[in-house]
Amino acid sequence: MITMSTLKKEFSMSWTFKKVPTAENSKNYSSFSKQEDHYNFLWRLSLQEINQKAVVNLHLIEPKDASDFSVETECYLTVFDVDGMSDTERFTCKFKPGDDNFGITFSSWKRLSRTYLINGELEVEAHVKILNISRYENKKLKVFDESMKQFSDIVLVAGEEKFYVSKLFLASHSTYFNSLLLGKFAESKKSEVNLKDIDPKDFQKFLEVLYGEDAINDSTIEGIVHLADMYDAPTAHRRCEKFMMKESEKSLKEKLELSARYKMIRVKNKCLSEIKTAEDIKSVVPENIDEMDPSLTAAILKKAISHLK
Repeated sequence: MITMSTLKKEFSMSWTFKKVPTAENSKNYSSFSKQEDHYNFLWRLSLQEINQKAVVNLHLIEPKDASDFSVETECYLTVFDVDGMSDTERFTCKFKPGDDNFGITFSSWKRLSRTYLINGELEVEAHVKILNISRYENKKLKVFDESMKQFSDIVLVAGEEKFYVSKLFLASHSTYFNSLLLGKFAESKKSEVNLKDIDPKDFQKFLEVLYGEDAINDSTIEGIVHLADMYDAPTAHRRCEKFMMKESEKSLKEKLELSARYKMIRVKNKCLSEIKTAEDIKSVVPENIDEMDPSLTAAILKKAISHLK
C-alpha cells in the first residue's frame, strides 16, 4: 500500500503586545494582533484586563460568506517570561456564530507585570489544531454518490463519504492513482478503497476540478492544491496555479506561502517580482521568521539587501 503525508489542519501564530501597562494602569486594557488567514478563516489574538486578571484570547472572525459554521479546535496558548521560559495552557473549544473567542486567564495583572513583561512587551504564541470544520457555502458542482454507480468501477472512501469514480479516469490524471488502482498493489483488486485521513470536502472539490468543474476559489484552493500535490495530479495543480496567478485575492504573503509549499514556481516568481519596497518585505515576513520556507527566506533576504545598497 502506498503511504503518504496528509494535510494536517493546524497552524501557529504569534504576536508581541507592545506598551502593555503595569497593574496600576491596566483597567479595561485590551489589545489585538493583526488578523491572519488560516484554512480560509481569519484569526487573531488578544490581551485583555478583566477583573484585574490577564486574559489571552484566540479569536475567529465570523466569515461573511457562510450562513452557518463551526470550527472545533484544540488550542495551546503560550506566554514567555523574563527568564526565557514559557507557560502553556491547553484548551478545546468550538467556534460558531456568536461564540467568536476563547481564552484563558494566565495570571493576575500584577504577576503579569512582574513575571512576563519585558520592557513593556508580552510575547504570546498560539498553536491550533483544527479537529473539524463545518461550513455551508460551497455547493457540490458534480455528484459522485451512488447515483453514479453505473458509470464507476471503484468506490473511494474519504471520511464517511463514498465517491463512485472511474479507475481509468483517475489513473489518467494521477500517477498515484495509476499505481494504486492499476498497479500491483492490493487495492487494484478491491472494489472499495479507503483514503486514510483525507477530508471528504477537499476530495470532493479535487474531483470536481479533475472533471472540469470551476471549483477553485480562495476558500477551496488550499485543500485542492494539497491533494494535487499529494496525488501527483498535474492538471489540477496547473489549474490551481493559474487561479493563483490571475484570480486569487489572497494576500501577497499567503500566495508566497502556498506557492513555496506546493511548488507553484510561476506564482512564487510573480509574487517575488511584486516585492519592491521595504514595506512589501515587511508585509510578507512572518512574526516568527523560522516559519518561513527556506527558499523564500533566501529570496526575501536578497530583496532586503538590495534596499540597503
